Amino acid sequence: MVSGIIASTRLTSRQVVAVTGDGTNDGPALKRADVGFAMGIAGTDVAKEASDIILTDDNFTSIVKAVMWGRNVYDSITKFLQFQLTVNLVAITVAFVGAVALNIGPLLLLNSLHLLQLAGC
Repeated sequence: MVSGIIASTRLTSRQVVAVTGDGTNDGPALKRADVGFAMGIAGTDVAKEASDIILTDDNFTSIVKAVMWGRNVYDSITKFLQFQLTVNLVAITVAFVGAVALNIGPLLLLNSLHLLQLAGC
């Protein structure tokens, strides 16, 4: 069954495939899957080499924790980039409008650097 799922990688509307294995015979499936999980204690070296993630405690709940951790990191990066884009667009807009309306730059170099430092760049 796993080989049939893995063989469907040529389809455009397929789902993400994750495979868990610990033996030598699981190596090709672990390699072709989108995400391969190998058992760290009971797994063979072939399975560990072919996998993307090694479960050091051989516990399947670690997979759920890893997925939750990855989604949390992805969401945090998305929020950070959205914040940075907003701050930079506002700073550019204020500088441009001030330069056009007052014929001077409203933000001096040191003010701009301080604003970027406060924004967390």
